[in-house]
Amino acid sequence: MSRKAPLALAIVLIFGLAACSKKEETTTKEAAPAAATEPALQPGEMVLIPAGEFILGSSEKGTPAFPQQKINLPAFWIDKYEVTNREYLDFSVNEGYTSEGKDWRLFFTADKADYPVANITWNDALAYCKSKGKRLPTEEEWEKAARGTDGRRYPWGDKWEAGRSNTFEAGLRAQAGVGQYDDVSPYGVRDMIGNVQEWTANWYKAYKGNTVKDENFGERFRVVRGASSSIYGSRAHLWDRSAYVPQALYGFGCRCAKNATPEEAAKAAPAK
Repeated sequence: MSRKAPLALAIVLIFGLAACSKKEETTTKEAAPAAATEPALQPGEMVLIPAGEFILGSSEKGTPAFPQQKINLPAFWIDKYEVTNREYLDFSVNEGYTSEGKDWRLFFTADKADYPVANITWNDALAYCKSKGKRLPTEEEWEKAARGTDGRRYPWGDKWEAGRSNTFEAGLRAQAGVGQYDDVSPYGVRDMIGNVQEWTANWYKAYKGNTVKDENFGERFRVVRGASSSIYGSRAHLWDRSAYVPQALYGFGCRCAKNATPEEAAKAAPAK
């Protein structure tokens, strides 16, 4: 018998129980007035980010994100949502992949299937994206998808608005289902400031024009972007850069990206 069979059976049972639970919940709520909701989560759904300039980094000297500058990027696709437990579990089973971050399963239960996968390493994140014919986003791509073109501090603007993202202020101190908060970028990408921090493709290196001598710059650490449920979002910025060894396990998740074809780029909406 295949070694995957017991695990596959367990998955069927887990999601079967989850489906029954959701059916019961739906039945009890049928009498309530219908409310406007987000469209059903589409696994792997992506957003096309148009080509053009955007504002990268910070004008604050002495920070890893200095100097602020305009960067021109070609059109690209990025996942609308962070990769979920459900998606990562399917990948692990179908590909027979053994994660470096084995503890990610400790965060997974049937009711958290659509929560972002957490506690995966950089290599785990890369392997997942490659299995989908995608790649990890560069930090420049991540920042443009989060900030738009006007250099905003948060996905919705420059002023902190309580309750809009799953950061420390929300009080959960844990992940929430993807897309549950009004944490939406100008391009419609979700959970860019809250929920989990995300791996990017980049080594932690100085930006062009940054003369700060930082012993951590180089090809030892990978860049992580965004805040999380354990970080104060009101103190964060979308241009913040964090550096960790690729094997780090601090609740990190990911989303994927891929290049746009010339035909797709031509149809992309104007930059915002």
